[in-house]
Amino acid sequence: MTDQPTREDAPRSCTVGEDVLRVHELVGADDPRPKCGAGEGETVDEWLRAVNCPECR
Repeated sequence: MTDQPTREDAPRSCTVGEDVLRVHELVGADDPRPKCGAGEGETVDEWLRAVNCPECR
């Protein structure tokens, strides 16, 4: 058995609008907004990716 993180262990993350390179952490389980407030009113897509937004870390 490996020590790979599971989906349950990983923080919920997202991209905002057309920017698919910057990955943000979501505010919470029931709140699909980036912690840093990026992309006010833009579409948020949830991913299982490492957060790389410096403001969300």
